[in-house]
Amino acid sequence: MPRLLPSARRPLDAVLTAPSSKSVTHRALIVAALADGDSDIARPLDSRDTRVTAAGLEALGVPVSMRDDHWIVHGRGGRIPGGGRLDLEESGTSLRFLTAVAALGDQASRLDGSPRLRERPLGELISAVRSLGAGVEGDRLPIDIGGTLFRGGETRIDGSQSSQFASALMLVAPCLEPGLTILAGASSVSLPYIELTREVMRDFGVEVSEPQPHTWCVRAGHYTARTFEVDGDHSSASYFLAAPLLVGGRVRMNGLDPGSAQADATLQSFVEMLGARVDRGEQWIEVQANGTVPPFDVSLAHAPDLVPTVAVLGLFAEGPSMIRDIAHLRLKESDRIEQLAINLRRLGCEVELDADRLSIGSKQDAPREVTIKTAGDHRMAMAFALAGLRVPGVCVDDPDCVAKSNPRFWKDWESMLAD
Repeated sequence: MPRLLPSARRPLDAVLTAPSSKSVTHRALIVAALADGDSDIARPLDSRDTRVTAAGLEALGVPVSMRDDHWIVHGRGGRIPGGGRLDLEESGTSLRFLTAVAALGDQASRLDGSPRLRERPLGELISAVRSLGAGVEGDRLPIDIGGTLFRGGETRIDGSQSSQFASALMLVAPCLEPGLTILAGASSVSLPYIELTREVMRDFGVEVSEPQPHTWCVRAGHYTARTFEVDGDHSSASYFLAAPLLVGGRVRMNGLDPGSAQADATLQSFVEMLGARVDRGEQWIEVQANGTVPPFDVSLAHAPDLVPTVAVLGLFAEGPSMIRDIAHLRLKESDRIEQLAINLRRLGCEVELDADRLSIGSKQDAPREVTIKTAGDHRMAMAFALAGLRVPGVCVDDPDCVAKSNPRFWKDWESMLAD
């Protein structure tokens, strides 16, 4: 059922706590599964996608016990039984990471997912694991993978479609003899996510060297089981921290590390560029703004999840704005570039698209009773909640899709607007 988006009646004055990071939870689950012994993942993000990764690990023979705010992963020391059937639903991260883990399996496993997931890029990763000896039947979902000797060495990837191919290979690299060197193309996108992968691996005792740009080397070795606390999610926080730029006031998000390796931590510098004041503490970020957005021209090649947030800010900018280097957004849960254009136009905005740019031009008065078409994409629903702050009568057609990454989003959004 569609949901009417609330409008802001006055400048904001809110303090909230960020949900845990989806990106970090995925990586911690994978690394803990490959460690030898039990790891305690504290404060994991409990969402649809992270539960898909946990269920996929169990199907591969790695038990995961969920106890309130702690998920206990019973690691197998890199020895993956395999032989399971994995339904990866709509989770692209689960698909890429679990493809690499399943390639370690003693027995072949069947991986499949939703119709949209079947369309998302996987061939580059399949080619890489095949070149290293892994048995793979099929070039896109559904695939059967595992049951042969998966060894290390050297492999090449392009990296222009997704950083998750490199991250997936890095995560399993310590389990491969004699280690692994990954060479990626100069046009690789979303590089901060690779740094995030390196950081989580380091926390579990494995170092990744980068002898030259876009080349990563991992020695054969072992992950060390441990207690690992997941930090706050900069992607989910972005919608809240952007809100003062549209309606004024201040929003503080607790549970966020301002110096995080997460790609979307770059929102801090972006909103400062737009004239907002950003204050930072050890584990919090606060944005204050006056409700105006100057025009901007920005590249988001390495922070793709910020594009919907920034695009909605552009809807209310005081002049034409541009978002560049975003071709890989066509390969997400939806064709995000096209879906953003559809919804911005529904709100009365002139939009132009080319291969890797979104131009946001002049605006007319937004019509009332606009329904945002999410195409089932969680980030579309959350980003256009920002538009509802300024435009009364906006609805979102599939509010439940936010459960993919932030099940409590609407509760927190209402709390931000409460008197």
